[in-house]
Amino acid sequence: MYRTRTPQSRLLVAGILVLLVVFGPGYDPRVGAATANSVGVALPSDAAPPSKQVLTLIGREGTYLDWSKTVQKGQWMPGLMSDPLVMQDYNSDIKPLSAARWAVSSDGRTWTFTLRPGLRWSDGTPLTAADFVYTIRRMANPETGFDVAWYFSALKNFKEANEGKAPLDSIGAVAVNPTTLALTTTEPTPYLLMLLSDLYVVPAHVVGKAGDPWSQSPATAVSSGPFKLASWERDKQLVFVANPAYTGVRKPYLERIVYKVGQDSSFFPAYLANEVDAIPWIYEGPLGPSDLARLQSDPRLRREAHVWPYFQTWWIAFGSDQTAFKDPRVRKAFAMAVDRDAIIKSVLRGMAVPAYGMLPPGFHCAQPARLKGMQPYNPAEAKKLLAEAGYPDGKGFPKYDLNLRAASPTIQAAGEAIQAMIKQNLGVDLGVQNSERKLFMDRLNKYDLPIVLIPWEYDYADASNFMNIYKTGGRHPWSNADYDKAVNTANSTMGDAARCASYRRAEDILVRDAGAVFLWHPTVTQLWKPWVRGLINKTNKYGFVSWSRPSKADMPPYIYIGNDKP
Repeated sequence: MYRTRTPQSRLLVAGILVLLVVFGPGYDPRVGAATANSVGVALPSDAAPPSKQVLTLIGREGTYLDWSKTVQKGQWMPGLMSDPLVMQDYNSDIKPLSAARWAVSSDGRTWTFTLRPGLRWSDGTPLTAADFVYTIRRMANPETGFDVAWYFSALKNFKEANEGKAPLDSIGAVAVNPTTLALTTTEPTPYLLMLLSDLYVVPAHVVGKAGDPWSQSPATAVSSGPFKLASWERDKQLVFVANPAYTGVRKPYLERIVYKVGQDSSFFPAYLANEVDAIPWIYEGPLGPSDLARLQSDPRLRREAHVWPYFQTWWIAFGSDQTAFKDPRVRKAFAMAVDRDAIIKSVLRGMAVPAYGMLPPGFHCAQPARLKGMQPYNPAEAKKLLAEAGYPDGKGFPKYDLNLRAASPTIQAAGEAIQAMIKQNLGVDLGVQNSERKLFMDRLNKYDLPIVLIPWEYDYADASNFMNIYKTGGRHPWSNADYDKAVNTANSTMGDAARCASYRRAEDILVRDAGAVFLWHPTVTQLWKPWVRGLINKTNKYGFVSWSRPSKADMPPYIYIGNDKP
């Protein structure tokens, strides 16, 4: 029934219209001004007010926020300032992000993405398909020096362009129009969407002018993500603030993220002193033995600690055919001379499980039990194999260093334990060299390190993420045609059962040939205060309560600070 509006009702409507003009379309008068933050997101009922929505973290410092320039030297949380086409949620399931939808051609080689309408950079410039093409070509361009170029080699001509054998414009990435992107792969690639969750788009209109340093200064660090860079004080901290120009799907609760720069040894003391709200990532040893003892004995700290086996593998990798490790008997001797169980017990203090192959327990296609006997600890057999290779009791064996990458004290101790085992069981004098990250990676990428202790952590929940590492031309110089064939077959097969069967065949080849000596899968510890809330406190499909994918930035937009923070 039609009602005539009273003067009071007309004033109420007018007042609401004024509020919408003042606060913008994200403002909702039903939740009250105190519960809507600066980007129009309504805060949960148990949240602190917007002025207190500040998350303070601590971690290592990188060189760039631009992962199209470098991953190994990149600053943590590139996704704060960049929205890939798709994202992995806390279950590692693919969800749309910059792309609203996509379609795949009948031959499985061409993927067409339609971008969400209205996407823009924080300076107001529209974000278009051309930005994604620019980003892909930037990564492939050998002048960029991108350090994991093999990662995107599924794209047509990407590898060839990176090697200088094809022009950049021949890569299978085309902007059909401003909102349509077509990507073409060499072979059907069922896991392409998972790869693309790491395609952190960069602003072509800025990078082309400012060059590599563009992401290091707020003046040029243009953002397409939920946050933007407010300041970067080298060796001190980075500050991110909610991006008011963001039009994507991850609008945050938080107003600000403060990322303090520290060394591993400073993480736990800062947490105990309430200088930070969380240590989102502890796996290489920031917690020493006394710290672990305190963590396990303190009831409050035990409640704040979140521990689970992580999808990461540590192994010993060998150098090229110019080293003694070209002989498989030498590699197998080293594999049988290292007692992984002893390292886990004495050095890692039980914060790991044994690794018998590449794929971590519970990961896609993993069957670690079947691999257990392939690289056994057997000093007598190891000594015999080394003698057969021409080095009885280690005599005449070249002097090599076991190379570590910016290792924590715990990983340094693990390297020294391996050193002692090799000396005791093989008679080989092995040095231990702990190098700065950039120097290490530059030499690793050139196949210039004879023996290394190194990990790989998952980027996406598909076996290809691990198995592609050892393909010919990948991160390590070991090469095997049968391995390549099995991995390539799995990579281009659409049925999951058949894919896993091929990956397992490849893993058998790698382990039996001792292309690597597999050691452990670490247990991750994350610490956060009880007032750090949100999606991180929800158990995911793997049974973990965690930051889910802590090397990226999937979780911060879904985190808020509770009203119980002191």
